[in-house]
Amino acid sequence: MIDPQPAAYPFQLLQLLCDPGRVRRLQLHDWDTLIRLARRARLLGVLAHRIRSQAEHLAAIPDCVRGHLDSATTYSAHRVHLLRMELAALASVLPGEVRVAVLKGGAYIIQDLATARGRLPNDVDLLVSREDLRQTEAALLAAGWEAQAVDDYADRYYREWSHELPPLRFPGHPMEVDVHHTISPVTGRLHPDRALLFADLQELAGQRFLVLHPLDQILHAAIHLFQDSELADNLRDLVDIDSLLRSHLRSADDWLALSVRARRHGVERPLWYALHYCRRWLATPVPDGLPLRPPPRAMLRAMDWLYPRCTLPRLPDEPPPLARSIAVRLGATRYQWLRMPPGLLLRHLAHKSAQAVRRRPARQDGAG
Repeated sequence: MIDPQPAAYPFQLLQLLCDPGRVRRLQLHDWDTLIRLARRARLLGVLAHRIRSQAEHLAAIPDCVRGHLDSATTYSAHRVHLLRMELAALASVLPGEVRVAVLKGGAYIIQDLATARGRLPNDVDLLVSREDLRQTEAALLAAGWEAQAVDDYADRYYREWSHELPPLRFPGHPMEVDVHHTISPVTGRLHPDRALLFADLQELAGQRFLVLHPLDQILHAAIHLFQDSELADNLRDLVDIDSLLRSHLRSADDWLALSVRARRHGVERPLWYALHYCRRWLATPVPDGLPLRPPPRAMLRAMDWLYPRCTLPRLPDEPPPLARSIAVRLGATRYQWLRMPPGLLLRHLAHKSAQAVRRRPARQDGAG
């Protein structure tokens, strides 16, 4: 069931995503707020698709609101077209002998999943084995893609402590390309089974690119949201997980297989959180009794305070309440804590602090 506070607009947005038929209950002043919240959460295209998928809902939409929905649908189609163009360009230069998988939004689009409807893809995420990383990077650089400017420390951070190369972009192309060698930071607390991940990559008819096993797509989305993000402003990621669960899991055996897969990868905790909030906020039909160990009660209580305050969208023209500011800072601290062991984290924070101090006089000079 969706959380209490039914009158709060972020929860009305969740209810509308679950049940587009609720458009009949909305007044124009409700739309004014909900459109802005959905746009801020990068969910306006998704909402537009869900409403437009049933013609009887459109009759209840005021013309001025329908214009916003039409615009979001057109913009989503434009971004998806750009992503397909980038994938086509990449396919023409990547070494044929290298197995390359597309991750996240790009994967949902080339599989034509319901999760892709109304999305606004920002970048292209690729996955190759660590052994193929250097050859893949060399091929892209030789074909004209350029590494985005990062300093020596950031370059080392990416290559030694992260799970991806520094971002690449072809001059003039709108989309950045991130090349990963696994689905979680190598210095993080969780280490998904890479052999299992690569062994079960899926081929798609007529496609140069592979995709993750359906269960790994769900687990990757859960890891990305609850283990490798600051939790702020990412309601869209939870909506993605809800959609993936509904697309890929059809039976009790499928749900059990997801739990078993999470245990094999050692990622039960992020999956538990994903199922907890999907069921609570998006009415995802998660069966009871799945063999997943819940977090300690105190940790769950802390997460139940932190997550909604970080994640639910707010109107951009209203100052954030103090509780949200505190939650966002705690979410960022949690992200760093989960991403690095204590020694490396202290070293990283010391470097960032020293970097900030060195930059301060330059900013003051520039301001004068």
